[in-house]
Amino acid sequence: MSGRHDAAECFARRFQRLQEVIYPADLGRPYTEREIAEAVGMSVSQISNLRNGRSVPRADRAVALATLFGVRVEYFFSPDEDPYARDVERHLRAIEQQRRGEPIGQLNRAAGGSTLLVGGPAPANAGLLDDDQVRQIAEGVAVLPHDMRETVHTLVDQLRRVARQHKSREGQPR
Repeated sequence: MSGRHDAAECFARRFQRLQEVIYPADLGRPYTEREIAEAVGMSVSQISNLRNGRSVPRADRAVALATLFGVRVEYFFSPDEDPYARDVERHLRAIEQQRRGEPIGQLNRAAGGSTLLVGGPAPANAGLLDDDQVRQIAEGVAVLPHDMRETVHTLVDQLRRVARQHKSREGQPR
């Protein structure tokens, strides 16, 4: 088997897994191939070829797909035993568990997000992003179309307001 064929199979398997599990709450269902294609600037047939292991995306398109699903691009090509790939899979299983109504503790909706916290209260700094995560988000936003960047900025502003409200409530005496 050629290396390119192996890469295409690995990419397809991981891509299908993300498509099955990661989707916006407002849709309540997985992305369609058309929605993915429109989000990353590809054709539906190109997305189909990726899902079926017939091709491997160019680097810029792999990055766009990774950004869409909230993972680092290496997830698509890393071996199963890679620590990052295992972490993403753990997050995906937790999302599935949450959808089934099973308790899982706190969960980051993006598959490649911060550490999953199972049970018990979250540490005080659990929601904080490190510099690499902030840089990765900024780089991902840069490749989005203008209207999508505006949506991301609005969401970030809303999250900041919620975080400030939460922080001010924590500071109040009980």
